[in-house]
Amino acid sequence: MAHVPHIFLPGPFGDEFVRLSDQQLGHLSKVLRRSAGSEVSYTDGAGLTGVGVLDGDVIVRGAEVRVERPARALCMAVAPPRSKDRARFVVEKLAELGVDELRWVRTRFGQSDPPAPEKALSWAIGALEQSRGAWLLGISGPSTIDELERPVLVADLTGSGAVPPGVSRCTVLVGPEGGFEAGELTPEMIRLRLSDRILRTETAALVGAFAVLKELAR
Repeated sequence: MAHVPHIFLPGPFGDEFVRLSDQQLGHLSKVLRRSAGSEVSYTDGAGLTGVGVLDGDVIVRGAEVRVERPARALCMAVAPPRSKDRARFVVEKLAELGVDELRWVRTRFGQSDPPAPEKALSWAIGALEQSRGAWLLGISGPSTIDELERPVLVADLTGSGAVPPGVSRCTVLVGPEGGFEAGELTPEMIRLRLSDRILRTETAALVGAFAVLKELAR
């Protein structure tokens, strides 16, 4: 069976068809070799998914379903890595895992700025399409640590904490390579041990997201 491409088409949809951008049409026709009559699945990134048919520069809408957002919700607060490639890794992997929000966070030892919003959004869309998801990763910031929604779990080699019982939404904070300055974290933050080793920012973000999503799903 031929692979059915999955594409992001911003809603709301008001017609029986949805028009493709030039870039999307070029990708479908020239890269994926799809022609008129080919099936294409799509999502509006807000829970609506469907399977339609390619017809010129539009997708004729077909059967659609609404995927409810899971009751659990996770915000990953991450100090931007130094390189663009490492920042891209963070965005793409969190999007693939189904994290609700990535919030870039400003720390005292942080030495990097977040990637441009339009660039980060394009990475998140690519990951949404690759993983065939229904909900687009939200990206915001940079924020200060004080602005993060509680409870906050901090990736910390010395920690031993876990997601508090009964919590359905939390924030996981991943700091910069230089760590946190004394006094930057507050006592009520839960220290979360992810490994016996010191992890790179992007590795800690991926491991932390996976571990906490599993806990929230229980």
